[in-house]
Amino acid sequence: MAPRQEASATRPSPGVAGLLLDRRFLPLFLTQLLGAFNDNLFKGAIVILAVYRAGGESGAVMAMLAGGLFILPFLLFSALAGECADRLPKPLLIRRVKLLEVLIMLLGAVALLAVHLPALLLTLFLMGTQSTLFGPLKYGILPELLEEEELLPANGLIEASTFLAILLGTMGGTLLVALPQGERHAALAVLSIALLGWLTSLAIPRLPAAAPALARRFNPWPASLEAIRHARGRPTLWRAILGISWFWAVGGIYLAQIPAYAARELGAAESVATLLLGMFVLGIGLGSLLARPASGGRITLRPVPWAMLALAIVSLDLVAAAGALERQPGGGDLGAFLAAPGSWRLLADLGLVAGSGGVFVVPLYAWLQARSRPAWKARVIAANNIMNAVFLVVSAALAALLLAAGVPVLGLLLLTALGNLLVTIPLFSWWRAGELE
Repeated sequence: MAPRQEASATRPSPGVAGLLLDRRFLPLFLTQLLGAFNDNLFKGAIVILAVYRAGGESGAVMAMLAGGLFILPFLLFSALAGECADRLPKPLLIRRVKLLEVLIMLLGAVALLAVHLPALLLTLFLMGTQSTLFGPLKYGILPELLEEEELLPANGLIEASTFLAILLGTMGGTLLVALPQGERHAALAVLSIALLGWLTSLAIPRLPAAAPALARRFNPWPASLEAIRHARGRPTLWRAILGISWFWAVGGIYLAQIPAYAARELGAAESVATLLLGMFVLGIGLGSLLARPASGGRITLRPVPWAMLALAIVSLDLVAAAGALERQPGGGDLGAFLAAPGSWRLLADLGLVAGSGGVFVVPLYAWLQARSRPAWKARVIAANNIMNAVFLVVSAALAALLLAAGVPVLGLLLLTALGNLLVTIPLFSWWRAGELE
C-alpha cells in the first residue's frame, strides 16, 4: 500500500476520457450504469401504475411502499453482501448478481404485463436486494482494478452517471408506461437492459478473492454490527461514511422536493420540474468530475469542508431565490418560467448546490476505498451503505412529518440549508486540527 500512496502524491491522476477507454474500468462502468438506470426505470413505472391504476389512497400508499421496499434491503442485507464480496472474487460475484437481475426482471416483466401491483412491489424488493448485493462490489472492486491515483476520476464518473441514471431512468419509466400498451414497452425495456448489463459484466477482468478464509454467516445483524464497529474504530473512515450519508440525505430531500416546489409553490407545468431536476443532476455530474482537480489529483479530504461551506452558502441563497419567484399564472409553462425575474438565479443556485455536493462526496468515496484494509474494503462499503440507508429513511421521515405539520416546502429547504451550515463546523474543526489529509 505504501508505494501506491507515495505514487499518488507525486503523479497526477488520469483523465476521465482515458478511464472510459480503459478495459479495466469501462465494463464495470457500463454494468453499474445500466443497473442504476434499470432500477429507476422499473421504480418509475411502478409509481405511475400504482397511482393511476390503483388510484385514490391505495395508489398513494403503493407509491410510498415502492420507495420503502427498495431501500429496506440495504438495511437488512448490506453487511452480508460486504462479507460475501470480500470472501469471493468480486468479478465472479458481479456476473452472478447481474444474472440474478435478469431472473428478477423476468418476474418483473410478467408482473408489468399483468399489471399485478403486489407482484410489482415484490419485484422491486428483489431489485433492491440485488442492488444491495451489487453496492459493495462496484465500490470495493475499484481499488483492485485501478491504481490509487485513478480512484478520484473513477468515482467521479460513477457518481455523475448514477445521478444521471436516476433522472433518466425515472423519466423513462414514467414515459414508457404512459404510451399505448406501455406495460409491454416497459417490460421489454427492463428485461433487455438487464440482459445487456449481464453481458457487459462478462468483460470485467478476473481477480482473486480479497479474504477467501472469511467465515460464512447468514444472520445479518452480527455482520452489520461488526462492519459498523470496524468502521467506527477508524475515525477518518467513519467520518467519511457520515459525510457520504449526509450527502445522500440532502440529495434525497432535493430530488423529492424540487418537483413539489415547482408544482405547489410555483404552480408551474411538469416541464419546469423536469428542467429543475435536470439542472440539479447536471450540477452533480459536473461537480463529481471537478472533484479531481479540486483534490490536486490525489486522495485527500482537504477539499471536503470547503465544498460543504459552498453548498451551505448557496443553498441559503437558493431558498431566497425560490422565495422571490412569483407563482406562475395558469400553470405556467417552461417559457413563462424562464421569462420570470429570478428564474435564472434559481437555476444557477441549483446547479451550484449540486456541483458543490459532487466535489464534496467524490473525495469521501475515494478515501473510503483507498484507506480501508484490503480484506475489509467491501465490508466498509457495506457499513457505508447501511448508514446511507439509515440517513435516507430518517431524513425522508422527518421531511414527511414536517410537511404534514404544515411546514412549507421552502421551510424544509431552509432547514436543510441550515443543517448544511452546521455540518461545516466539525469539518473545519477537523481540517484545522490536521485530521483531514
